[in-house]
Amino acid sequence: MPTHPRRAAALALLAPLCIITACTAPEPPALTDNDTVAAAQLLLTDRCLTRQGLTPPRPRQRPSHAEEQRRVSEALFGSGPAELSLTLPGGHEVRQHTDGCLAQAQQRLYGDQQRWFRASTLVNNLKSRAPEGERTAYRELRAHAVRTARAILESAPEKDTSR
Repeated sequence: MPTHPRRAAALALLAPLCIITACTAPEPPALTDNDTVAAAQLLLTDRCLTRQGLTPPRPRQRPSHAEEQRRVSEALFGSGPAELSLTLPGGHEVRQHTDGCLAQAQQRLYGDQQRWFRASTLVNNLKSRAPEGERTAYRELRAHAVRTARAILESAPEKDTSR
């Protein structure tokens, strides 16, 4: 018999609790749909830039020289005249390229970059005043992007954390 019966009793009561809590450690919070799409878009644009021999930009980290910064910017956002354009009711024109890494990522995530550009530009700028057809397109394309993003992230190899 143990020399400290109260300690033995306490341990006997706590042991199952310790086993349960160790087995059910809290999982990290689930990503929101916005986080999921953003993470997949970042992964896709990083891969695209890397394939071109460029270093993906990171906050508070600038390329070593102006020429490198220009090359990264053109590869990421596209170059030359913007191929997509939409004039909002107030007269403001929104334009976007279809030839950069970001455009490629949007095409992959949303399935139709041109349709996504139109719907997202109108919904994000006009809010509830956006035409119902554009709001419907926005919801459909957004749902497609979330599903696609989840599949991309689930198939992505985990980064090496041994460094």
